[in-house]
Amino acid sequence: MSLRFALRLLAIPALPILIGSVGVAGFTTPAVAQEQSLKVGSSAPELTIDSWVQGEVAKLDDPNKTYVVEFWATWCGPCKRSIPHLTELHNKYRGRGLTIIGISDEPLATVKPFVTKMSSSMAYAVAVDKEKKTGQDWMQAAKQNGIPCAFVVRKNKILWIGNPLDDSFDSVITQSLAGRYNPSLTKQGQATIRAADEAIALKNFKDAFKHFDTVIAIDPQFFSDIAVRKYTTMLVNANDPVAARAWGQEMLTKYSTDGQALGDLALAIAKSDAVKDRDFELAMMAADAAALNSKPSDPSSLALRAEVRYLAGNMAEAKKLQYEAMRSADPADKAEYQREYEKYSKLAAKSAAKSAPKAGS
Repeated sequence: MSLRFALRLLAIPALPILIGSVGVAGFTTPAVAQEQSLKVGSSAPELTIDSWVQGEVAKLDDPNKTYVVEFWATWCGPCKRSIPHLTELHNKYRGRGLTIIGISDEPLATVKPFVTKMSSSMAYAVAVDKEKKTGQDWMQAAKQNGIPCAFVVRKNKILWIGNPLDDSFDSVITQSLAGRYNPSLTKQGQATIRAADEAIALKNFKDAFKHFDTVIAIDPQFFSDIAVRKYTTMLVNANDPVAARAWGQEMLTKYSTDGQALGDLALAIAKSDAVKDRDFELAMMAADAAALNSKPSDPSSLALRAEVRYLAGNMAEAKKLQYEAMRSADPADKAEYQREYEKYSKLAAKSAAKSAPKAGS
């Protein structure tokens, strides 16, 4: 998996604060009515941690990092469902500056065995807020009563508050890491995106695409995920592969200097579960064009190109590109690149064995 370009495909930007949490939290708000003092745009409070179960993040002050502060509990079913996904994001994006911190207000004796049992499925930092001070400063101040609840922080500002299981969460992460996430623009485009959704539900695709174009015109780079969604809607919902390919080719030109957008397009074509009729030629063109916006030795760009080849069934080329990615990777990320390289190597060997002429033939 590319560290740089992967995101939850077809994600739709949502309101900056999403209240629909799904578990009743221990981080509850007192019965006395309180003003919401922590919201999108607020400065991030400090973390008051009783003990770290694994990892340690003293402060949220690195301007080049995106932090996710997530409140959870061992008894919370939705929290358990979110943990593997948070680990996936941690593994993909830690090399680009993502730091995830899971905070529980349960006793250390409860949390530690749970984290140990989860093992590699819970790979990010985990802390215990025994005195509930962090819960008060974050959850209560933001008037959040349910878990899991995540706060996305960049440059000491709250960018987003909501459920990490929400479709928009991944998009917020990738946009934040790219320095793109803008709550004001998100709000500006939301009504039109909803109109597009309604048009799609009615199979009025002509209007839906007009709405998408209106949103993209607000800020093409910020709404590049909508440009990708336009492609998948053309292909999947409207069942028009000709129009989808034409739009995809237009994106190659429109976003020629935007490696993030082209990488997202490549993975939408090659990997999205919704897409069945995959145009791997276009996907490889998009991945290669995305890589032109990085140094030739950039490991994430090389890994993206390798992954698209792997998904297209070109194991030999995938192995070759992933090897270059592994060689160029930072030491902290090399193990992940190596795992992918070993996977591609085995598949390439099997493919070569199948295609080799049999003895005596």
